Amino acid sequence: MTGSIHPVRPCRKPALTGATLMRDERGAAIVEMALVLPLFLALLMGVLVYSQYFMLAHSVQQAANDGARAAIVGLDAADRRAVATRAVGRSLQAVTGTHTIAVSETAEAVTVAITFTAPPDSILRSSFVPAPGNVIRARATFELPVD
Repeated sequence: MTGSIHPVRPCRKPALTGATLMRDERGAAIVEMALVLPLFLALLMGVLVYSQYFMLAHSVQQAANDGARAAIVGLDAADRRAVATRAVGRSLQAVTGTHTIAVSETAEAVTVAITFTAPPDSILRSSFVPAPGNVIRARATFELPVD
């Protein structure tokens, strides 16, 4: 065997025909991701926005319940209003946002109404998905003890 050198043939790609292009799956994953990713992100943002809304709505309703429950121990209308306001403040101290409290009283019951507004940097004010609103209202009524 003498030192014969075999010529190196250049590597040729097969010709791209219609049938070959139909079977070629290169880049399919990126196209699928480009179609699915925006939908997935919208769904994820929707879950985050509505979970924060439901958490805040529950907190505001619980604060109204606490205020009305605490108000029944007051001696007169002014005392009940002060007690209810303090109880609502304690319940909402960990929640960021502004709130207003309205305490109304009849001969039979005390009603505490709260209007809560989410802060400007809240995810509820995101425009990526339709949000339920940044103002939450809750009210609770407790009957006064009969003398």
